[in-house]
Amino acid sequence: MEKADGPSFSLIVPVHDSEETLPAVLGALMRGMARDDELIAADDRSGDGSVDACRKAGVEPVSSSRPPGAAGTRNFGASLAGREWLLFVDSDALPPENWREELSAGLAGVDAVQAVYARDTPGGPSAFYKNYYYHYTFTRRIRTETIRGCGTFFFAVRREVFEALGGFDERIAGASIEDADFAARLNARGGRIRLLKHLEITHLRRYDLASLLSYDWKMVRAKTRFLLRRGLGGRGLSLSMAGPGEMLPFGLAAAGQWLVPAGLAAALLGFAPGIAFAAGGAAVVVLTQGFFWWACMRQGGLRGLAACFVGLADLLVPAPAALAGLAESVLGRRY
Repeated sequence: MEKADGPSFSLIVPVHDSEETLPAVLGALMRGMARDDELIAADDRSGDGSVDACRKAGVEPVSSSRPPGAAGTRNFGASLAGREWLLFVDSDALPPENWREELSAGLAGVDAVQAVYARDTPGGPSAFYKNYYYHYTFTRRIRTETIRGCGTFFFAVRREVFEALGGFDERIAGASIEDADFAARLNARGGRIRLLKHLEITHLRRYDLASLLSYDWKMVRAKTRFLLRRGLGGRGLSLSMAGPGEMLPFGLAAAGQWLVPAGLAAALLGFAPGIAFAAGGAAVVVLTQGFFWWACMRQGGLRGLAACFVGLADLLVPAPAALAGLAESVLGRRY
């Protein structure tokens, strides 16, 4: 390791049942670290071989004493950190070999820095769709240098800013919208998050169709409760790394996707305009998703083509999941 001229980093990797991906992730991080950096592997009660995987990689994990979940584990790791910048890295987020150089180049004048998903990932069509959808959104739909949201798969923030905000909200269970909540509070105090489109992180998590739809169902419910908890007018509100305008194509496509079966069902029941509603819904989906589908197939070939059909199924999730989140909120569930 060489001594770096710029700021030093405390690398914080929250660990939970991730023995398969940890060796690659920890290895890449350690190869890129400077002498003044430190790496903290915070273990959140893993039940597999994650602890041994850390030790084999040369990292002694520290057992988290905070509440279970991503927020508590990241906060625990941050409480042990002693460097100027905190870098949160998910245990399945594989950085490039030059991650430190790319990250350091983007620190000036901002409070936090966000990497993007890489354009490719291991796994089948569902994993490719999830990964490439994020890559496409972050690198093509987002046109600004700074963003209102963050994704803590690879996210650096000044330690003094993190501490001033009180870290992540540990009332948020599991791994869901603790990053959106943090970004909203950062925005509310005038903080700036720079998006580094050239720093691409390969997501090693494997999805099949069922696990992808289950994940998105959980996320939309959590985001709906978060939105209702904070209110539409909440200062600094953030639901995604992308802003409302950048998410508009997906929202319109999700609405259009439901118009297709609804219109066909209405036509079968004798409502003649139902066919027009179905055709209109299909047209909205094609118009809002066509460029993404083309890019997806150019990048992934046949896997990209299959991923487009995965995306059609995924478009059916947001509407009922949002209704479920609304019902949970009405019944008194806030988090």
